[in-house]
Amino acid sequence: MRRALVALAALLLVVALPAGSGAASATSAAKHRCKHRPNHHRKKRCRKKKASTGPAADKPKGDDPSAPSGPPGRLLATERELSPSQLQLQLSRATVAAGATIVEQYNAGSDPHNLILERQGTAFSFPTLDPGGDQKQTLTLTKGTWTLYCSLLNHKDLGMQATLTVN
Repeated sequence: MRRALVALAALLLVVALPAGSGAASATSAAKHRCKHRPNHHRKKRCRKKKASTGPAADKPKGDDPSAPSGPPGRLLATERELSPSQLQLQLSRATVAAGATIVEQYNAGSDPHNLILERQGTAFSFPTLDPGGDQKQTLTLTKGTWTLYCSLLNHKDLGMQATLTVN
């Protein structure tokens, strides 16, 4: 259905333009131009050349060579009550890469909980979450060992804490 709409829009554009205006050809040429090799499109998809080998290929691109590239990491922190005197904070993984990380808090318990991530004076906090709720934040985590816990009442002492290693 989407292809049919695009084809119909292109047909209407071609019919609506006066002959010889060149606007349609300029639009289509700009649409298929790529940054790495201008004016070479003869197929539907642009295929980049393979990365060269050698010293120049080893240099990272971007402003900060030490910054990790790629999509952010993900971490799920699930909070639950095992019994009235025993709580649990379970992490989906024990380690994540340094940098941007999507941290999601899920409250699988029957009481409200919050989430604190703490490492050597740096702390991130999530607001208090009602039972059954979830929330997420994208945080920039630095290398080291992080402690995650619920700071409400005595939840941390009852076991609602976990350790995360950031490499």
